[in-house]
Amino acid sequence: MKKILISFVAVLCASVANAQGMTLEQDADTIINVVAYFCKNDTMTFKNHEVKQKITGNDTTLTYDFAQEFMFVVTDSTSKGYRIEMTPISYEMNVESDTLFNGMAEEMWNMTKDVPCIFTTDEFGQVLHIENWREIRDVMKKAIPLAIDRFYKNKPGLDSIISRRQYENMMLMSFSTENKIREAYDELDLLFGIHGKSFDIGQKEFDDIENGYPQHIIAKIGYTEQEEDSDIEGDYAVMTKSVVTMPVEDAMDLGINTSSLLLKENVADSLSKMKSELVDSMKTVLKNKDVSVTQNEYYGFFYNGWPKLCYMEKIVDVGLVKNLELNLIEWTSRHWNIYEATKEEDSQEL
Repeated sequence: MKKILISFVAVLCASVANAQGMTLEQDADTIINVVAYFCKNDTMTFKNHEVKQKITGNDTTLTYDFAQEFMFVVTDSTSKGYRIEMTPISYEMNVESDTLFNGMAEEMWNMTKDVPCIFTTDEFGQVLHIENWREIRDVMKKAIPLAIDRFYKNKPGLDSIISRRQYENMMLMSFSTENKIREAYDELDLLFGIHGKSFDIGQKEFDDIENGYPQHIIAKIGYTEQEEDSDIEGDYAVMTKSVVTMPVEDAMDLGINTSSLLLKENVADSLSKMKSELVDSMKTVLKNKDVSVTQNEYYGFFYNGWPKLCYMEKIVDVGLVKNLELNLIEWTSRHWNIYEATKEEDSQEL
């Protein structure tokens, strides 16, 4: 497992190094437009790797390590947009921790692996609709209760802490509408979320407001250097770093309110009553500083707008404890009409 995590971090560091090597000055261009120039039958496969860690002092605990591979196929291409089918290929849970989600993940995968996600985009590549969202909803209506039943049977007493009915209802609500299903397929947002947008080439630094809290942002946009045979002239990337700060009281309220959605009423009440003590403890640890949430994002694209490598890193710093979430998606093979290549190939075939 350590090898898997080290490999993930190595890839992440490599992508940051690549971002730092972006060319910021262009003779002709001052703007980069993220636009999809896809063709019918274009095929891309990606590997998605998600890791969650908890860092307490010098100790790091891996709480979540999930990897899956999926394929995109453009089934229709018109002047108004694209129709794309996303199909799961493989799944792997690489963490030994027996959390509620980890315990259900394999069950859910087995029940839903044969259901593709068919979506449409506009001419720029922005996702418009999940075409078969009702099919996905109906499959999840059957899969979720079965998966939860099997998991709770293996965990006697769990229902006294986390309400089985509340958890099931929350999961079902997550797949109840098209918008909810789009949120569940968060890979689409990471891969296609900035299509249709324009960015000034160069580096900017500015302050903003995020959900009512001060936010500092650094953005770097430019063309990437050709460092590998798989790189193509005209590839580009968008990299951002944002830091949001919020008072300890607000961070604690957010955590308790989120937990209360699942916890039994008596457990949630006890947690709520402890809030003032927890806030005082956090203030002592933070020495009256605010809680900070740092988010690093990198969006790398081939010249034709197909995602190349995208990642998001989120760090919640509450003093002695830091929670890290890493999500990396990178391409593993591609077939663009008459152009075909894989990451492992030393040469490109045209």
